[in-house]
Amino acid sequence: MNPNQYYPDNSYFVSDDNLNFHTGSYSNYDQSFDNYSQPAQLNQRAAPSWQPTPTTNFTGEEDEPPLLEELGIDLNKILIRLMHSLDPTGKCGVVLGDYDVIGPIALYLTYTSLLLLAGGKLMFSYIYGLAVLTSVCMYGLLWAMTDSSEVTLTSTFSVLGYSFTPVVLVALLAVFINLKNIFGAIIVLAAVVWSSMNAARVFVAMFGNSDQKYLMAYPCAIICGLYTLFILY
Repeated sequence: MNPNQYYPDNSYFVSDDNLNFHTGSYSNYDQSFDNYSQPAQLNQRAAPSWQPTPTTNFTGEEDEPPLLEELGIDLNKILIRLMHSLDPTGKCGVVLGDYDVIGPIALYLTYTSLLLLAGGKLMFSYIYGLAVLTSVCMYGLLWAMTDSSEVTLTSTFSVLGYSFTPVVLVALLAVFINLKNIFGAIIVLAAVVWSSMNAARVFVAMFGNSDQKYLMAYPCAIICGLYTLFILY
């Protein structure tokens, strides 16, 4: 039988050569499929592009700084300045730089609280108003006497506040003992001299002229004497 009799254009005729051709194509396809279906290749996973480094830190509440440190309050420095202000001989020296206002404000608050306990006088606004006024006046005097960069309004307020510590001790004594007499006047006078010499020592160290120590002690004594009036009257 002639195959061209029923398929003249050979469009639907499949010969043995075509079968061999397709068989070879299928075998090539099976080989390529086997190559892709190896277990080692299917189970192989790509390495992650990001690797966590050992320096990665996750901060918690235990790593946060203390609240006082965040507020800029250093209790050690405040205690050091208080100890220097309680040294009447001046052998401990003076502490310059890094002036703070937290310590003086705490001292003024303690002083007003002791006055309230001693005589029932609420002098909070008077004490703080006097502290600001005397600090501004003292700063103007120091500014006229020297051009040192240490002399600022903050440093003046800080020095006057810390030198006020002996007067606070007298106010504490007034809670237990009546100081409205000659004995009390002597104690108050000693506290005024003590405080004024402490302040004058620091101010002299700020602009480096020791010859003006007693000159600086005079206005400091007037300022401390104004505070002691609240104890005697």
